[in-house]
Amino acid sequence: MKKPTKAQEQALEFAVACKQHGFSYEINLGGSVRIFKEFTPGDKQAYSECDMMAGHVLGLAPLKGGSIWGTDGGSVGGYIGLQKGLFTMNKTGTGDRFLKALANSRS
Repeated sequence: MKKPTKAQEQALEFAVACKQHGFSYEINLGGSVRIFKEFTPGDKQAYSECDMMAGHVLGLAPLKGGSIWGTDGGSVGGYIGLQKGLFTMNKTGTGDRFLKALANSRS
């Protein structure tokens, strides 16, 4: 059996963390990954749980030189996310091997 590459190992760790914490993810092979989770609109406890775990989960995506944005508690987007019941965070940067490995792990 062939040993997985570092990118494949990172992609698996990221996918497992998403599942473990109830996040779904989307991949843009142009250089970004998005995690998201739905909850009952206005549920502050559920929102707080998302906000606490999102940084850890996104930290597992080894994308360099980009930015992170979304509906976290440090922005006006957080209020909108809480009201709509959708927590979402995006991370961009260079990391094509990771993104391709993550995309292939879904196949």
